[in-house]
Amino acid sequence: MPEFSVIVPVYNVEPYLRQCVDSILAQTFSDFEVILVDDGSPDGCGAICDEYAAKDSRVTVVHQQNAGLARARKSGLLRASADYICFVDSDDWVKEDWLQTIHQCLMEGNWPDMLVFSYVQDDGSTAQPLFAEAGLYDKARMESQIYPYMIWDQRKPFLTQLLPAFQCMKVTRRELLAEHFISDDAYIPLFEDVAMTYECLYNADSLYICPEALYVYRIREGSLLHHPDPDVYRKIKCSRDYMLEHLVLQAPELRVQVDAFFAVKFLFFLERDVASGHSTRQAARHLRDGLAGTGLAGDLSVEALPLRIRFFLMLLRHRAYLSAVVTYRLRTWLFNTLHI
Repeated sequence: MPEFSVIVPVYNVEPYLRQCVDSILAQTFSDFEVILVDDGSPDGCGAICDEYAAKDSRVTVVHQQNAGLARARKSGLLRASADYICFVDSDDWVKEDWLQTIHQCLMEGNWPDMLVFSYVQDDGSTAQPLFAEAGLYDKARMESQIYPYMIWDQRKPFLTQLLPAFQCMKVTRRELLAEHFISDDAYIPLFEDVAMTYECLYNADSLYICPEALYVYRIREGSLLHHPDPDVYRKIKCSRDYMLEHLVLQAPELRVQVDAFFAVKFLFFLERDVASGHSTRQAARHLRDGLAGTGLAGDLSVEALPLRIRFFLMLLRHRAYLSAVVTYRLRTWLFNTLHI
């Protein structure tokens, strides 16, 4: 049985897939298996996956109809045989000492349930910091130093996460991950990592923080952050509802952190839409139509949020969409003109 199972969901990434898989196979630590999940990719990814499996016995390929990231990961998890699971997105890549460093940290931590490490972006920026102190955390230390701050650390500028949600920067025991993986009947169209990572962390008995940047994240223009989605607010609601049911039900004290996270994501897309080239009235209508039936503005807890965010949410709660657009554009103008 290998030490690690590396699961790579694959969809429409033909220009990047070889770099990803080559970086995994070139690891200085060799005791691992790679499970490539071809999630019905419409390009040549399926053939590339089969090519790697034919020439390297460590590689297994799963071909399936397109089902989305969460279900592709689940398919890989069902095939995994190692005690520890790693995920790699198929347009990213890993450093050659990725698994060697992870293995060393796991040994130092007496084989904890989870391990977290850092990453760099492919634009050459510096490593993303982990705000938690490096080293081993037992359950008592997690309860006092991790859980109160992991999604929103109120000791730092809003919204700073003590531990980012990216599943690809985690190593998790297979049994823990399987127990708290996104349920098959759930619809999680956005923020799959958030839904899974924090539930696993909350149910882990031990954690090791490794400050090393071992993963390279590729910035792509095709992501949701760069392309408007008229259904984005309903998708945010679905993801939040899942978190309320599966994490906040276990830990009511995390409700403030969960709502803070989703308030920021909600306002990110809202402000992006408002900042579009539409007229003020058109932007207001888009907001009204996008938010219709979601209840987001009214459901999010606002008491602990910064005043600016509370103000926007209060306007939207009262369906003052035109006022929200005007306020945002005025604030943007003042910031750009007066740097306030």
